[in-house]
Amino acid sequence: MELQFLGGASEIGSLGLVVRDQGRTLLFDYGLTPTDPPTYPRPAPTNVDLAFLSHAHLDHSGMTPLLSRLPKARLIATPVTIAVADLLTKDALKIARIEGYLAPYTPSDIHSLHARFTAVDRHGMFRHRGIEVEFTPAGHIPGASMILYRGEKDVLFTGDLQTTPTHLVGGAEPLECDVLVMESTYSGREHPDRRETERKFRDKIKETIDRGGKAIVPAFAVGRAQEVIMSLASAGFETYLDGMARAVNEIYEAAPEYLADGRRFRRALEGVHVVEHPGDRRKALREAEVIVTTGGMLDGGPVLYYIGETYRDANSSILLTGFQVDGSNGRQLLDQGTLTVDDTVIHPSCEVMQFDFSAHAGHSELVRVAKESRAETVVLMHGDQRDPLRLALESTCRVILPENGKVFGI
Repeated sequence: MELQFLGGASEIGSLGLVVRDQGRTLLFDYGLTPTDPPTYPRPAPTNVDLAFLSHAHLDHSGMTPLLSRLPKARLIATPVTIAVADLLTKDALKIARIEGYLAPYTPSDIHSLHARFTAVDRHGMFRHRGIEVEFTPAGHIPGASMILYRGEKDVLFTGDLQTTPTHLVGGAEPLECDVLVMESTYSGREHPDRRETERKFRDKIKETIDRGGKAIVPAFAVGRAQEVIMSLASAGFETYLDGMARAVNEIYEAAPEYLADGRRFRRALEGVHVVEHPGDRRKALREAEVIVTTGGMLDGGPVLYYIGETYRDANSSILLTGFQVDGSNGRQLLDQGTLTVDDTVIHPSCEVMQFDFSAHAGHSELVRVAKESRAETVVLMHGDQRDPLRLALESTCRVILPENGKVFGI
């Protein structure tokens, strides 16, 4: 059995793993890194038989439309993942057009991929010509799956992994396997207690409101915005929602079995005012106490409009809920106290704080998953600081730190 990463081995983004086994060529995830402009993985082999998608985030799904150009590749994922990935890849094309860079695929590629999709249940089994693959929930976001390939060796591909239950989804449970290919985003780092984080988040919003300001909450459209809304559901704030999260909400509402509590999710949405049209944004600025809006790293989306209207107000706050990658507007705001909006650098007077709403397992949980898998080999991927995990695991199993493009055997 041979493995090769097309991207995402030693960095967080552009993930793609090729597995060659018993004359088959399988692909697990095929993403891009949504920088400006995006960065891409290596080309997928033309002889891919089957491709499996762990979840919809662009760093895992963003290049899947190109699979429609391959002679025989099919793409297997949960129906929620399929629906959200379709939404995100279409949005990636829209952003490419707005920003003026060349997109790696066309609307026709996205449309053609629809005929290649096969939906598998969240606890489903996929079988095809002797290939057997089992899907099981990975936590992280609705529809996210760990994918267990039963071949010469049983290989478990985690995608992105969260073992701690959240408002939105339950936590993943470790599975036994021979080879564990595990994300390592938070290698060497732990998350603060989630309940304490949410308490501090709500307290900061109340403090902002009490002094006469508005809380602007940038949030990723897929997973994060919904988690934030649910954490605010019982707080009694006048909350507005803007951006692509509206469409994602509709997909989640239609598939309540993929949520921790579908009724509670629906009730949380009922307490939120949705900005349906750009003209509604003036109303949100007048009436809202909290505005949850995309994009999560401040590089685009309606969040820039709201910040542009409030950045001079020292009573207001910008409350970041996601990791801010190097080169993003959000990272610039945290490090330098400035933002670039329409090529103009502004210095917001409002308070800026960051809260850890991560949907990834922390270091100790990753160690637990690896040990309880009883894997003889652990391949650490999708992380830029993998050594702490390697050191924690190497006494109990073989640990491999792959490099992009290099073929290695198991």
